[in-house]
Amino acid sequence: MKVYFAGVDSNLLDTVFNKANVLFSFARLSRNWASARGHRKVGSIMLDSGAFSAFRAGRRIELSAYCEFLERNLDRIDIYVNLDVIGNAEASMNNLRLMEQRGLSPMPVFHHGEDLDILRRLRDNYLLIGLGGMVPRSRRRMFDWLSVVFEKFPHRYHGFGIGDVSLIQAFPFHSIDNTTWKRIAQTPVLKTRTNTGVNWAERLTRKELFSISRKFYERLCEQIEPM
Repeated sequence: MKVYFAGVDSNLLDTVFNKANVLFSFARLSRNWASARGHRKVGSIMLDSGAFSAFRAGRRIELSAYCEFLERNLDRIDIYVNLDVIGNAEASMNNLRLMEQRGLSPMPVFHHGEDLDILRRLRDNYLLIGLGGMVPRSRRRMFDWLSVVFEKFPHRYHGFGIGDVSLIQAFPFHSIDNTTWKRIAQTPVLKTRTNTGVNWAERLTRKELFSISRKFYERLCEQIEPM
């Protein structure tokens, strides 16, 4: 299983996340993209449209602008995602067709709550399918939904926003992404003192903490054989 780190700041690309797999969001592109594009400091690059983030912010992403950006940067992007229309599966499918008509090959996304017939159609035509709409669902709800997907429709899947260890270990995703790696700097476990009365994390910088988090997720995912 491959892990992509989302939400990586530009100052971490050439240090903590040098040669790591990184997910960028078209809706939030900034100097971090220029850094990665210019120096190829990361491993595999996945570009998400950022449709969900834009939707929550009350903004709209223009399909033409997204496609034009992709066409200019195809040599730097390994996987790119369809521009979804949140809450409208048919409109999302229409965007997928329009992107393909331009000669692009985006990864389609099947969302929690959508009709399973859509997944059947996607599975017949695409080698890799994204699974989305799981944030901020409960762990139990995600587990139940993913169980149906993997048991009834086995395929190569990318899991968006999958940082929960139990879910990573339970399902053979081809790849996942998350921003959970950032939580190591705030997680309560790091505030727990050892029996010597010393909190080991207090002596570490944020970059050192993030490096620990990167290694944890990479080693965890390396142990899991993808479907």
